[in-house]
This record gives sequence, structure tokens and C-alpha cells, in this order.
Amino acid sequence: MRAIDLFAGFGGMTEGATQAGARVVWAANHWALAVDVHAANHPDTAHACQDLRQADWSRLPRFDLLLAAPACQGHSEAAQPARASSEDVRKRHDGMRSTAWAVVDCADVCEPRALVVENVPEFREWRLYPEWRAALERIGFRMTEHIVVAADHGVPQLRERLFIVGTRRRPFGLPLSAQGRPAFGPCIEWDAGAWRPTHAASPGARERISAAQTRLGPRCLVQHTTGHRGVPLHEPIRTVTTKDQWIVVDGPRYRPLTLREYARAMGFPDRYTWPASASRSDVVKGLGNAVAPPVARDLVRAICEAA
Repeated sequence: MRAIDLFAGFGGMTEGATQAGARVVWAANHWALAVDVHAANHPDTAHACQDLRQADWSRLPRFDLLLAAPACQGHSEAAQPARASSEDVRKRHDGMRSTAWAVVDCADVCEPRALVVENVPEFREWRLYPEWRAALERIGFRMTEHIVVAADHGVPQLRERLFIVGTRRRPFGLPLSAQGRPAFGPCIEWDAGAWRPTHAASPGARERISAAQTRLGPRCLVQHTTGHRGVPLHEPIRTVTTKDQWIVVDGPRYRPLTLREYARAMGFPDRYTWPASASRSDVVKGLGNAVAPPVARDLVRAICEAA
């Protein structure tokens, strides 16, 4: 099955689709670094760096499956306080939400056999969501919604996302995963990273670390968030976002997660690369915005089998 990937980011959807046996022939994103990362890891895919609200869909290569992860920042709970803070922020978030219409435009012009759209669950609370979904139904898709926890598909992260699947025939049913939720502990490289003594941390960080170790033991995960209680290493890490907030604690020392550990938390294989010149904050942002590849793999595989 031939596919395209809109708002492809670092390529999580493409990586998963490729693992499922699909061939991703075209991918696009507006962020140059994301396109560079995608191209480095998927060199056989044609790439475009552009605003997809202005794309000429008639120029795309032939494809069967449309994959898309339009901007979620205007929908997520984390965006709520910022969205209310100023008119400029509200307008920016409105613009982000409008990217979802590119999916409708592309599907209308290209008429693929199926589509998969990923976003945060709050996407369904968008005031135009009923019209957006109805537009896809109007052009022939039978739509189903799936709230998916990444850990149920082999990802060591409790990441909950909405996947909307459109098919031309019968409604799509996502098979349940039989595997258990993996621990994040095996993802940690204990000899890597820049360790720091716990006593040198800020007062707030020391308090969170102490509380987490009292509850969970000397080795655990802690997030730089007020009141965070820590996560044991035998469980999946909680949601990885675009913010560099996670640390690993080992007795009297701690450090931020390495970029490779962040990538493992998202389910990317260790062969996945990014430019050495890219800033740490940009790589964390790209990984936090990505689709977890194993989830995309299982979805696309099921779609291919049902088609």
C-alpha cells in the first residue's frame, strides 16, 4: 500500500507505516528541521517543506493511504491557559486548528482508499469538529474514532492519543493488543548523560526527588512539575511532551533523560537519527510532537489487512 504523510514531523507515522509494510511515497511538514530528520531516516520518500494549507494536491504521487497528524497545540489541555491569555495567542491557536482542513482538501482531491488522523483527544471538542468529520463522510469515508494508549502497543509510555480512521468499506475496528505495558527502566543508559549531585539541585527539585525516592526507592523517574510524585522504573513513563521536563534519579545523583532515552520513550528504534547540530530543545520538541511508531504500525497493519 502506498501512503503519504501530512504534518509528518520527525516521521513517527511514516516509521510505523513502513514497519507495517506500507511504502510512504511523499511526506511534508512546515518545519525545516523536521523535514531534515524525516529525510535522513526515510531517504526513499519524496519530501516537501511547506505550509500544507497552501498545497497543490493535484501534484502528489499516486497513493492509497493518507496519514496525517495536524497541529494539536490549539486543542490540548496544556494550551487552554495560554489560549485565554491574549488575542494574539488565540489567533495563533485558531490557525493551528485550521490545519486539519488540509486533510479534507487532500482527501477530496486525491480520493485515497483510507486515512488515519492523529491528534489529542480534545480534538473532538473543537467547535468545528462535527463539520470537519461530516466533510470527510460526505466524500465517502466511514469514520471511526479510537482512543489509544501507546503502552498497549509496546511503547514504554502512557501516551493517550486520538486516532481517527476513515475507510471506504465497512467501519474500521482496531484489534486490541495482547501485550503487557512495557517498563521504561530498560530504556535507561546508566553510564550515559551528565549526572549531577542531588544536593546541588534547586530546592523544589530536591523536594520532588526526595518525595519520589521515599515512595519508590533510590532509582526512579521524576518530572520537573510542581507536586510530581515520581514514576517507578517498572512502569511506563508518563506522557512525553515538547518540554524537556523528565529526569532519572539514581541514589544521590540525577540527570535529564538523554535524547536517545526520549526517543525510546516514543518507540523510535535506536537506528533513528537527527542532526548533531540540532539543539536539544528542538530534538525534544520534535520527539514530543511525534506519533509513536508502534501505534502507527499496528493501525496501518490492521488497515492493510482489512483493505
